[in-house]
This record gives sequence, structure tokens and C-alpha cells, in this order.
Amino acid sequence: MAAILESVAPVRQGLTLAALAERLGAPKSSIHELVNGLVATGYLVERDHRFGLGPAPFVLSLNGNGVAAQDIDRDLLPRIHAEVGCSVMIGIQVGMSLVYIDQIGDEPALEFAARNHSRRSLYSTASGKIILASMPAREMDALLHSATSAEQPEVDRFLSELPEIRATGLAYNPGVTVPKIFSVATALRRSDGELVGAVCAIRPERLRDDLPRIGSRIQELLAERFVARLP
Repeated sequence: MAAILESVAPVRQGLTLAALAERLGAPKSSIHELVNGLVATGYLVERDHRFGLGPAPFVLSLNGNGVAAQDIDRDLLPRIHAEVGCSVMIGIQVGMSLVYIDQIGDEPALEFAARNHSRRSLYSTASGKIILASMPAREMDALLHSATSAEQPEVDRFLSELPEIRATGLAYNPGVTVPKIFSVATALRRSDGELVGAVCAIRPERLRDDLPRIGSRIQELLAERFVARLP
């Protein structure tokens, strides 16, 4: 497995299965299952039948020494937190799960999740929903089809919410993951439009009606950060 990761890591556009097999000097049939397993756990990602390095090694790096290894603005959360006045998190897709990689605010359970980078559901969390909705249809369908029977109600709820998520660019979690904690999330992208993950804001249930305004303000702040970089 290490040889597979080392082979794809330097190749930004990724390698086809045939090219990877050639580099490793192994038949495609012998590495196919290994590659699929690495995709499922987030160590590899597949785009247009090419395999590249996924976010899971980055999460391992965070767990080990806290050094950020991805193109994420580390000053982003403090700026958003100061503007919206509530707890804010950044989440990324890791295989078939969501992992929070940064958090600022005063929600102990969410701080624990971000600090330990534990895997969460893509189907029920606000961040997971916005990531799913931002994917190409083929990738989204593959992840939805991989849901277990126990997760199927979450998938059904997500599909019922999908048109509104795509129309507004906002997804919500009405206290499903953490009781009485409501959240809104929007997509976090690079300047070229490529999806990085999601920015999620959290409010207690009594303040949930404020989430659409907060979500819209986060979208404005994310757009402004690109304008600020123009010469």
C-alpha cells in the first residue's frame, strides 16, 4: 500500500490503474482491490478514472503533529468567527466519511471532534451534505449507493433536501448529530473553484432561526477572500 501512495503522490493529475500497475511492475488485477480499499478510506481519490492522493494522509499528519498539509487558509476560521459570533468548523471528505480538521468556538463536543479528527457521517451532517451536493453526480451517486441499510433514512432525507441545498448553497443539520445543536454549512473552494470541504457554523436550538443569515454571511466572506487577493 505504501508503494501505491508513494507512486501517486507526486503526480498532481493522478494515475490511471494501468499506469499505476506499470509503475509498480504488478498486474492490474493484483492491485485493483488495494486501490479500491484506499479510495474507500480516503487515502486515494478517483477522478476521471485517475487515482490521486486523498486527504487521509493529511488527517494522519494532523493527528501526529498538527502541521497543516493542505491548501487551507489557517486564518479563515478566526475571521469568520469574529463576523458571525458563533462556533465555526472546517470539514473535509475522507473516503466515505466527514472529518473536521479545525474549529473555533465554545462547543466542547465539537471541539473534541475537531481535535481528534474522528470520522462523521456524510449523509446527516450539514458539512457532509454540502460536500455531497457539490460533487459531480457520478461521485455523489457512488457514495449514496455505498450507504448501509441503517444509513438509508439519512440518505433519503438528504435527497429530499438536495434541490434546496443546490439552490441556496447551504445545508442544515437540525440537531441530528448532537442533540439541540443546529448547524449550517456552505462549500469551501479554492480560487479555481475546486471543492476543498465545508465551513460549518453552529447554534443552539433556541437560535436556529438565525442560521440562514449566518450561512449567507459566510458565503459572502468566502467570496470576499478571493476578491481581496486580486491585484
